[in-house]
Amino acid sequence: MDKMEQELIKALQGTLPFEENPYEAMGKILGVSEDQIIEKLKNMKASNRLKRIGAILRHQKSGYTNNAMVVFKTEAAITETLGKELAISPLVSHCYERKSYGRWPYNLYAMLHSRKEYEIEAFVESVVKKYGIDAYEILYSVKELKKTSMTYYE
Repeated sequence: MDKMEQELIKALQGTLPFEENPYEAMGKILGVSEDQIIEKLKNMKASNRLKRIGAILRHQKSGYTNNAMVVFKTEAAITETLGKELAISPLVSHCYERKSYGRWPYNLYAMLHSRKEYEIEAFVESVVKKYGIDAYEILYSVKELKKTSMTYYE
């Protein structure tokens, strides 16, 4: 990586400027244009030196005080269909499939966020009824732990 890319990675490791055009603000700090920042990011992505830029949402601070990981034991025939349905719900931030193990039979996971607890329970109840799912758990978050991004350059 060249010096500019290293400086760009340093800037991306922290908090993006909370502005309409964050790359323009970042460019001003780094002494380049917004277009140069975007072009550099595209090149880094195309060459696999940058995988993604992700946001961390602090759900509790945003008013979503009810957060739960919901786990389902699903049959292979419905897993993908159900996963897609869950993923498009405004309550779901992410959804994924994992292999089940021994006493933990669950293979489909969805993280739900709501301002009201009953919304999560009503949504889950409608899904399990629609798909005939018998084995599931709603695991409510007790405490939001520290969320941090990877640090590559100090």
